[in-house]
Order: sequence, then structure tokens, then C-alpha cells
Amino acid sequence: MVLKRLALLWNFLIILGFSGCDNGLKEHPLPESLKKELARKADPTIHNNDVSGTIVLDPKLKINMSPSAGLFIFARPEGVEAGPPLAVKRHGIFEFPFDFEMGQLNTMIEGSKFEGAMNLTARLDQDGNRKSSPGDVEGTVQIIAGQKGIKLTLNNKISGNAYNIKGTVNVSKVLQKKIPENGTLFIFARSEGVKRGPPLAVKRIADLKLPYEFILGPQDVMMPGTVFEGPMVLAARIDVDGDARAGPGDIEGFVSAQPGDRDIKLLLNHLTGPVSGGN
Repeated sequence: MVLKRLALLWNFLIILGFSGCDNGLKEHPLPESLKKELARKADPTIHNNDVSGTIVLDPKLKINMSPSAGLFIFARPEGVEAGPPLAVKRHGIFEFPFDFEMGQLNTMIEGSKFEGAMNLTARLDQDGNRKSSPGDVEGTVQIIAGQKGIKLTLNNKISGNAYNIKGTVNVSKVLQKKIPENGTLFIFARSEGVKRGPPLAVKRIADLKLPYEFILGPQDVMMPGTVFEGPMVLAARIDVDGDARAGPGDIEGFVSAQPGDRDIKLLLNHLTGPVSGGN
């Protein structure tokens, strides 16, 4: 009799436990962001403009693939060369020939439409860190959203210095005494005419000795798929607090440049003033 009562009590506790779990689930609904994502993926039209095809490696290239290599695929609207790509996809496990798909679900910015003519680029990235660097291999093909049977050949091996900009950063004589102790040097590149958003490429130098000889190139781009090309403006700043944002007492300078330029002179010749409304 005692055993039967214990068994009944045990069953009651199990039922109560499941009931509590169920109540707990009901009390914690899915976050709105997750609901939106699930609804987006369930949209029957989401794959209408997907593209697919095969990526091959040019047999003429002698490539020793690194164990940490990654395969990146980027889509960028035709005629758009600066800023983040429209869509991006990364594969850590792959072999060539490699069959791929890409579409609306791979867009980077909410509200972007995977549609129209675009350039599709794939890169075999030897260190897998998304930034283009010497030894990586790229290929690009023009496509239309919805296109199938695409063949993309990786046939462009990135050299060590083809796109690098080289030069020297220095401070004007009148501001030599304004150089902050333990200041951090930031060097930025922005596509010409682009004044907002993240820079095209950036480099941070904490242990600063002037004049400073710099190299800025594809290995320094901030966003995967960003192409380091076209006219650009280089900016350099010695930052007092090291947080990359301009503040009172920082020293800045600007110069125009093109990928591949050498002997660029980037002179820091003005102080950033106090924030608006400051004394």
C-alpha cells in the first residue's frame, strides 16, 4: 500500500513538473526579432531571386590551400564598388568544384533587395579571416538575380603589393609640441565622395614614432567583400584617447590617393576642435 501511494505521488509530481514547464514556456514568448526572422524564412517568395552555380579553381594556378582557408561569396549591385556588399556567404568546409546558392536570405542589411544586375565575386581566403590578403584567389562574374547554372572561376591571385598604398605620416612643424603623449595613430581610407558610414579600410598604430612609414591596402578593409579600388581620400589622426573617434586635441590630416600609389605624404596639420557647444 505504501509503495502504491509513493508511486501515485511520484506520477503526480512528474505531471506537475511538465505542467510547470509548459506554463513557463507560455510565460516566455519568442522575441519579436526571432519572430520576424522565422516569418521571413517562411515567406514562399523568399527564394524567387536566388542564384546558383559552380565555383572552380583555375588549374593554371598552383595553390597550396591552407587548413584554415575559407571560401567567401559576395554579391554587389552592378556599378557599386564601395561600401559593404549586398549579400555575403562564407563556407568553411568546401572542395572544388563547389556548388553554391545565394539569395535574399544572405543580404547584409535589413530591407535590401536581392534583385537586378550584379557582380558576383568569390574569394578563396587562405587565412579565413574575410580580409583580402596576398595569396588569396578571387574571381568575378556578372549575373542577374534568379540566374542558374553560373560558372565562376577563381583566376586572380592577389599579389603582395599590387593595391597597397605606401607613404609617410608626419606632423607639421607648428603642431609638433601638440603631439599627445602615448597618442594612437589611425589611418583611414574612404572612397572619394563618401563621407558617412564605416571607412573602406583602417589601420591602428599604438606604438607611434614619427615620421611613420605606412602601408594600407586590401588586407586592411573593414567589411567582407569590400573592394579596395578607385579614387579615395586618406585620413590620419593622432588620437588622444585611442578610441578612433575625433575629439578635442587630436591632430588630423588628409590626402587624395589611388590604390598602388607610392610615396604619399600625409601631413597632419590641424587640431580637431571641441565638440559643438564646448568652451
